[in-house]
Amino acid sequence: MTSDAESTAASETQSSPSPRQIGEALRRRLREAGPLGHRLCILVSGSPAWIQASVIALIGALPDPQPVWLTDQPGKCKDRLPLRSATALLGQDIPLLIYDAQSGFDPDGFAAASGAIVGGGVLILMTPPLDPWPRLPDPQAERIAVWPHSAPDLSGRFIERLVRVLRADPRVLHLDQSGGALSDTPVLARDAQPSPTDPEPPRPAERHANRLTQPCTRDQAEAVEAVIKTARGRAHRPLVIKAHRGRGKSAALGIAAGRLMLERDRRILVTAPSRAAVETVFRHAHAVLDSALARHGEPRQRLAFLAPADVASDVPAADLLLVDEAAGIPAPLLETLVAHYGRLVFATTIHGYEGTGRGFDIRFRQHLDRVAPDWRTLELEEPIRWGRDDPLEDLVFRMLLLDAAPAPDARVTATAPQACDCIALDRDRLARDEPLLAQVFGLLILAHYQTRPMDLRMLLDGPNIRILVARHQGLVVGALLAAREGRFTEPELRDAIFRGSRRPRGHLLPQTLSAHAGLPDATEHAYLRIVRIAVHPAAQGRGLGRQLLEAIQQQARNEDMDCLGASFGGTPELIRFWDRCGHRPVQIGCSRNAASGEHAVVSLLGISDTGADLVRRAQARLESALRTLLAGPLRGLDPGVAVALAIRLPAAGQTEGIALSQAQSRELSAFVDGDRSLTASLPLLADLTRRYLGPAVARGELDLESARLLLAAARQLRPVGELVELLQASGRGELLKRLREAARGLQRAAGALDAGASTV
Repeated sequence: MTSDAESTAASETQSSPSPRQIGEALRRRLREAGPLGHRLCILVSGSPAWIQASVIALIGALPDPQPVWLTDQPGKCKDRLPLRSATALLGQDIPLLIYDAQSGFDPDGFAAASGAIVGGGVLILMTPPLDPWPRLPDPQAERIAVWPHSAPDLSGRFIERLVRVLRADPRVLHLDQSGGALSDTPVLARDAQPSPTDPEPPRPAERHANRLTQPCTRDQAEAVEAVIKTARGRAHRPLVIKAHRGRGKSAALGIAAGRLMLERDRRILVTAPSRAAVETVFRHAHAVLDSALARHGEPRQRLAFLAPADVASDVPAADLLLVDEAAGIPAPLLETLVAHYGRLVFATTIHGYEGTGRGFDIRFRQHLDRVAPDWRTLELEEPIRWGRDDPLEDLVFRMLLLDAAPAPDARVTATAPQACDCIALDRDRLARDEPLLAQVFGLLILAHYQTRPMDLRMLLDGPNIRILVARHQGLVVGALLAAREGRFTEPELRDAIFRGSRRPRGHLLPQTLSAHAGLPDATEHAYLRIVRIAVHPAAQGRGLGRQLLEAIQQQARNEDMDCLGASFGGTPELIRFWDRCGHRPVQIGCSRNAASGEHAVVSLLGISDTGADLVRRAQARLESALRTLLAGPLRGLDPGVAVALAIRLPAAGQTEGIALSQAQSRELSAFVDGDRSLTASLPLLADLTRRYLGPAVARGELDLESARLLLAAARQLRPVGELVELLQASGRGELLKRLREAARGLQRAAGALDAGASTV
C-alpha cells in the first residue's frame, strides 16, 4: 500500500514536463519574442514542491539568469524579496521576475513589479492549481477583510476572474501539473513575425549604453525639448505629458532637469504622490549632471523634492515645478500649483497603480482651459523598456482592468434620469460580465484620483460592499459604491474603540465618531458609508448623482441602517454638495491628508430616529469643539472650509437664547463705526462670529468672502500680516476697513435675530 506522499510524488513525476521540454519551449519563445523586445509570461501552477522544481528548471534554461524573487515563503530562495517590496523595483531593469502568488496575490504590487521587467525579459507567475485557487485563503486579501472577517471569509471572485483571463490568453506559456500539459502556442501573431531578411533590432534596454543621459526614442526626445522650452519660454503655459508605463516620461523629466541646471543656476522643484515615485527623475537628472561635472563643475542647485501639500501651502520659490504622477494628486492641489507657479510640467501615467491618467485628463484639462488656455499636451506612445504590442503589458492590463473605460460618450449623451433605472448589482454576475465590469470600474476610476488595482479586488470581494448603478439602454451611466459599517455588540470592544486602543479594520464612520468626536455610543449604530459616487462625464448635471443617492438612501432603510454617511477631503464645494443632499457635517480631522492636503470631513444623514439623534448630537459637539480647535490645531485650515462648516452647524446664538447685551452692542458699535482696535475687539468678535455667522450669511447680511475674513481673524486668531496676505489686501488699513464692514453684517444679523426673539 503506497502512502499519500508516494502517490503525490508519482503523480508529479507523471504529469511534469521534463526539464528538456521546459528548456526547449522557453528558448523557442525567447527567440521569437526577443527581436521585437516582447516580454514573456510563464504561468506555473501546481503543488509547491512541483512548482519549485519546475521553476528551477526554467531558470536553468536561461542563458544568463538573474532572477528577482517576490515571495513571502521563507526558504523559497536565497535572495528573496517580500511581496510588500514590489514597488521598490520601480525604475530597475529586471530580466527575470518570479512572482509567487502562492504567498498571495497583491494587485498593486504585481502591477508595479511587472513594469520593471525589460523587453526580452520573463515573468514567471507561480500559482496554486488553477481550479481550486479561487477557494483558497489568500493572505493578501487581508487588506480588504473588514472586521470581523478575515481573509478565509472572503469570496474568490477576483481570483476566479484572474484565472479566466490567464487561461484565455494563448500567449501565456502554462506549465500545469494537473493536466500533464505544456501549453506552447506561438507567442507572436502571424503578421507580427519578423522577416528572416530583416536585421535583428536591438532590445529596448540595449538601445543606449548612455540611456541615463540621452533620450532613447523620438517621443522621449520631443518630451525633453518640450520641458526645456517650458522652462525657457513664456510663463503660464503649462505642459502636460501623458504616457503608458514604460514610455520614459519620468526619465524625460530627469534628463531635461539635468540639462536645465547645467545651463545656469536654476531652482527646480519636483513633487509627486511619494518620493519613491520620482526616483527615476532624480537618477536621470543626477546622471546628466555627473556626466558633465568635468566640463561645468558642480552646479550650486540640485533637484529638491517636496510633497504636494507642502508645495501648495508653503509655495517655495522655483524656476520650474515638475509634477510627476499627477493623476495621483487631487485636482484642488493641482489647481493651487497652477495658480502659484508660472512654469509647470505635469506628467501622468495613463494607466497606472498610482492613479489613472484618464480621470486626471478629463477633470484637469477643463481647469487648464479656463486659467491657462495656452497649455500644451504631449503623449509618448513608443515604449522604451519593451517593444510595441508587448504581450505582457496587454495581459497585465486585462488582469487588473487598468484600461477599463466607461461607455462611449456618444452613446450616453441623450441620457435622461427618468429613462434610467437604478439597481443593486449582484457581484457574482458582475464578476462574470466583463463588459459590465469594465463600465462600472471605468466610471469609478474617473471618480477618484487614486484608484488602484486593489480597488478592483475590493469591488469584487469586499465583504461589506454594495454596488448601485444607473443604467440607460443597458449602459452604465452612474455608479455608487457603499460599505456597511458599525453595529458593534461587544461592550469591551466598543469601549476600546472609544479609548483609542482598538481600530477594527473597515469601520471608518463609527470609529471616527467614537474615538475622535467623543460619541461612545456611535459604534452601536449601523451605517452605510458612500465610498465612491460617479456619473458618466457625458451625462453629468442632469440629476443622476442625486438619483443614485436617493436609491442608496432607500437601500439603507431596507437594511435597517441608522445613518448614511461619507468621508471626503474637505473643500467648500464638497461640503456644500453633501449638505444639499441632506448630509450634515459632523466631524473634521485636525491634520491634513499627506496626499490630498485636505482635512477629512465626515457628513451624516440620519435614517432611523436614533440615527437622526446621533447626527444632532454630533453636530452640537463639532460646534463646541471648533471653539477651541479653530484657534489651535485647525488654525491653518482654509477659512473658506471653516466657514462652510460653521454656517451648517446649529446657530449658537439661537440655541443659547442669549441676546446681545447693551455693553456688547456699544462695544461692537465702537469697532464698526469708531476706531476701537482689532486686538481689543477680538474677544467680542470671536463670540459674535460663533453665534451669528451662519444666520448672517443665510440672511444675505454677509457674503462668503467677508465671512472668511471674520472667521480667520476672530476664531482662528491669525496675525494681521497673515490676514493681509490671505485676503490679498493692500495693507493693514484696507484689512481693518474690510473687517469693520464685515462686523457690520454681524451687527445687522444679531439685531434682526434678537428683535425677532423678543417678539415671540
